[in-house]
Amino acid sequence: MEDEKIQQQPHPKDNFKAWSDPMFEDLRRMFSRSRLREVLTHSSFYEQEGKGNSRYVFAGMFVFKGMVADVLFHYYTGEGTRLQHVLGNLFRQERLEQLFDEWQLRQFARAGESFDIGKHKHIFVYAIMGYVSTLDENTRNWFISKYIINKDTEHLLSHWKRNSDLLAQADDMVRQTDGRRLTLEMEVTEDGLNRAKAMLSDGTVLCEAVSKSWRYARTKVTKMALNLLAMPSRKYLLSNPEYQARVLERKKAEQEQRRAEVEEREAQKKEAREKRKEDWKAECRARDAKRRASQAAAKKRKAENAARAAAKAAKESRPMSAKKRRFLEDKKK
Repeated sequence: MEDEKIQQQPHPKDNFKAWSDPMFEDLRRMFSRSRLREVLTHSSFYEQEGKGNSRYVFAGMFVFKGMVADVLFHYYTGEGTRLQHVLGNLFRQERLEQLFDEWQLRQFARAGESFDIGKHKHIFVYAIMGYVSTLDENTRNWFISKYIINKDTEHLLSHWKRNSDLLAQADDMVRQTDGRRLTLEMEVTEDGLNRAKAMLSDGTVLCEAVSKSWRYARTKVTKMALNLLAMPSRKYLLSNPEYQARVLERKKAEQEQRRAEVEEREAQKKEAREKRKEDWKAECRARDAKRRASQAAAKKRKAENAARAAAKAAKESRPMSAKKRRFLEDKKK
């Protein structure tokens, strides 16, 4: 509804009442009023072809994006595939729409009545970027560092091998919470199993896991530690061993419940498989009985036909009596 209202309003040809507002300082740094009006006017606004911001949109989608790609190529590590993914995420649709709203371009954008600005916010943002690509190098670098590669997108660029290390992640979470460190200790139980303990630097046992596999025990206890540390109440958890025990007990109960549910589903599946198997066997038995009955009936019919044929052959092979011979001769006359 909001977008429909915007389309019904007059085109904001001179809607620069808030141009002096501090929030538009960055736009004033790069644009004059006339230039901003030109960059933010869609070709549907004009009846004559060839006018509009389509060239700036092209420059934003390819020229400016190439400049950002050049920054990634020279200053950020990673394989080409990773840099390609990072570049795509930097210019994703949600981010472009966010910039449109952040710069409040709605009051400056102009388009024809049939063009829905609310559904094409990224077009106007690309036009802004296309114009930036024509400015001096210092302004371009300032724009890229402020709006493209900044603290909001830092997570896309921070790629280290240790990010895939679950223990390093858990250790960082503990260290950021209260300054302690997290380590793993391994021991062998009396039953010959491997017990892994997630230990804090002051000797507090955060959680533990037991398994036949040394590697699986470490992975399991690390994931348990991450789940505990991801809770909003982790500060209280780290400072209260009794609370840790209750949380671990609750986690164990949840795991047992999930395991029971899985076992119940498996039992139901097994029962269904057995029933299908018995039904299939009964069907096979019925089919075999029908086949045997059909074979027996065919065998009986064959024997009856053979007996009739033998009786007929025996009858035909008997010698003709004199009485019958005379009867046939008289019949011919």
